[in-house]
Amino acid sequence: MQTMNETPAPQPQSTRLWIGIAIIVIGILAALDNLPFVRDNEHFFLNLWPVVLIIVGIGKVSRGSAEKGISGYLFMLAGAFILVHNFGSDSLASAMGPLFIVAVGVFLVTKALRKNRGVPPDLAAHDSFVSATAILGGSKRRVTHQDFKGGELTAIFGGFELDLRQATIEGNQVRVDVFVLFGGGEIKIPQHWAVSMKGTALLGGFEDKTLPMPSAEGEAPRVHLVVTGLVLFGGLTVMN
Repeated sequence: MQTMNETPAPQPQSTRLWIGIAIIVIGILAALDNLPFVRDNEHFFLNLWPVVLIIVGIGKVSRGSAEKGISGYLFMLAGAFILVHNFGSDSLASAMGPLFIVAVGVFLVTKALRKNRGVPPDLAAHDSFVSATAILGGSKRRVTHQDFKGGELTAIFGGFELDLRQATIEGNQVRVDVFVLFGGGEIKIPQHWAVSMKGTALLGGFEDKTLPMPSAEGEAPRVHLVVTGLVLFGGLTVMN
């Protein structure tokens, strides 16, 4: 079984990914333009709960399998019907239009990420490989596997935390790919691990907060964590 480090590095960010990001930004700007409607509707945020169904549906559809795709569309349809009931069709058009634009952007981004990362299906399905997505929420994962094989982490309007302090790997290098958009992430590693940041940050940042440990003479090579990916309007921190 190969590790994430043995798979090809992620491909350069695709046109579909950047189109998705641009659509998300356009949706946010449109939502800001609609702030008077939000201010004048005292139950606006309370009536937004069906958006959760739509987000769950997007997540299921983006995973690609036929079974999850059908259930995902059903979730999205149910959420849309309830939103129409809560707001009425006229109000919904002005209030939810920007959110729909953002949802389309999120869908394109998640689809593009899966293609760009190029993780083999057998590796992605392995228990020792971490795959986590946080959209409008958070994800916390603690890994205790003794053969950690890498991971792919995504945060869109949310955040993730990956704790590797009790993990070990086969070999001396492993890779974790991240995508952060309007969010944040944190990776905790054992003290004897080293880290290399090889990602791209735009209006955001990768931060290495690890404290280096001196290597003793004759000590086995340190485990090397390579962090790749893209951070936009957010941040990623690695600490030990």
